[in-house]
Amino acid sequence: MTQYILIAVAAGLLAFIVTPATLIFARRNGFVAEPSSRKTHHIPIPLLGGVAIWAAFVISLIFFAEGAEFRELAAIIIGGTLVSVVGLVDDHRGMRPRTKLFWQVIAALILVVGNVRVRFLGLPWLDIPLTIFWVVGICNAINFMDNMDGLAAGVAAIAAGTFLAIAAINGQVLVSSLAAALLGACLGFLVYNFHPALTFMGDAGSLLLGFMLAVLGIKLNFPHTSQESVWMVPLVVLGLPIFDTTLVTLSRLRRRVSVAQGGADHTSHRMARLGLSHRRVVVSLYFVGIALGVIAVIMSVSPPVYANTTLGVMALVAVFVIIVLEEAYRQPATSPFRSDLRLVFIGGGEEMLPLLKGAMDVSQRVTMLITPGENEISALRLKECINILADYPQAVSSVLANIEPRGSLTEMVGLWDEAFRLRGRMAITVALESAASPSEAAISAIGKCDLILIGGELRENVLPTLQIGGIADLLRRSKRARVLAHPDPQRALKEIEANAGKDLITHIITNNQIEKPWLEVANLKKSERVAEALARLWLRRTRVRGTPSPISGSIYE
Repeated sequence: MTQYILIAVAAGLLAFIVTPATLIFARRNGFVAEPSSRKTHHIPIPLLGGVAIWAAFVISLIFFAEGAEFRELAAIIIGGTLVSVVGLVDDHRGMRPRTKLFWQVIAALILVVGNVRVRFLGLPWLDIPLTIFWVVGICNAINFMDNMDGLAAGVAAIAAGTFLAIAAINGQVLVSSLAAALLGACLGFLVYNFHPALTFMGDAGSLLLGFMLAVLGIKLNFPHTSQESVWMVPLVVLGLPIFDTTLVTLSRLRRRVSVAQGGADHTSHRMARLGLSHRRVVVSLYFVGIALGVIAVIMSVSPPVYANTTLGVMALVAVFVIIVLEEAYRQPATSPFRSDLRLVFIGGGEEMLPLLKGAMDVSQRVTMLITPGENEISALRLKECINILADYPQAVSSVLANIEPRGSLTEMVGLWDEAFRLRGRMAITVALESAASPSEAAISAIGKCDLILIGGELRENVLPTLQIGGIADLLRRSKRARVLAHPDPQRALKEIEANAGKDLITHIITNNQIEKPWLEVANLKKSERVAEALARLWLRRTRVRGTPSPISGSIYE
């Protein structure tokens, strides 16, 4: 056992040392995962952690492993390196799912050539396809699990630790060495990958982890136990990623969505929708993995009838949990992933609708400021904004279609904001006692926000809001970015300066290709492009100490 501890420690130290080097290299060479509307992170994260895992795993095995069959070990290292390189290329340039699948099959065939294959059925013409299916399936299962900081690395470490314990008890030197190296590499990398992550493993790491766990499941052997009692042990050890893949596959087939496309419909995402924080989701799944590992160890020493009965009960529980999580996915999220980003939106006209959608893509805590008066938002436009802010847009749209707008804008906003369950909220800007003073809701929203977005038709709602006494000053005193999204920023800046004074805007998003350090170019008619530009601005220019430097319309002259 001392030898395996040495391998694990060596792999852990190597991963701990190599990961910062990959982090620096990735940042300098632009090898990063950019934030977008479909991702839960707001900052570019280095994407070479998988290289550190591979280096730690391979080097520790080569220098410290003993008693390993050379042919098998060579096939395992070559196959693992192949899937890691495939993942690296996919991380950098992108790769079609079919191409990735092809190379995963090739890596599985390398194992077969190296005499590493399933021998469950006793017939090579059946065992070889089963080997390919198992390897490819577990590779993609771990790849699917890599959707939250620290999740894939932690789950893989727990599974590797379970395989190590079982293999050591049964005297399997190769499996124990492989499991120890994988355990150490995962733990060393997890120091930098646990929430909030400093680096990601990318497909280069997740495919490697999946490949090695599949190998451990194949090589696990029980010389003194009936095959009827232990055939399911690898399935139980890897039960969590198998469950997640099954859940996602069934859900997407039901919704007629491609299984290969990304999405926030994994087990971890659904748990977050139920109200758990990022860390609680990850730690909870760690405990599930540990529980499955303990059950697997018990099953490995149990009579066949108990082991198979336990498997049947677990399958029934899994079906029940799938039903519960599928229902949770239909319900509105109670714990948004981007709760750390609070956004104030001031917009007008039809042009503001994609901007509001983009804001909702990066934040579930958007406060839209609305000013009643001569150039106020129309009731029809207000309905469209409510549909964007609502948890159930179709239902809200059906209800509003049958309601005749009555009363003032203030009354409609107050009624609809209370009547419908909204992800964001609307706030009337003027105080009831004085039209010249900002309301408490507006003051609170501006004071607590992380980002301010202004855009659309300026004369509708935008300029009236900025002209309210105190609003413009509150915005200027804010230490957060004040972003103008407009196709003609020169004209927009001059209009804002004429009505609300200078030094109000700090950043601009526009369609025009104007080279300035505070500019982001995006298609303002596409909400996903607006969301990506907002995420980049918030990351690169506003997560710093001090107030962002304001810009003036005069810079264009």
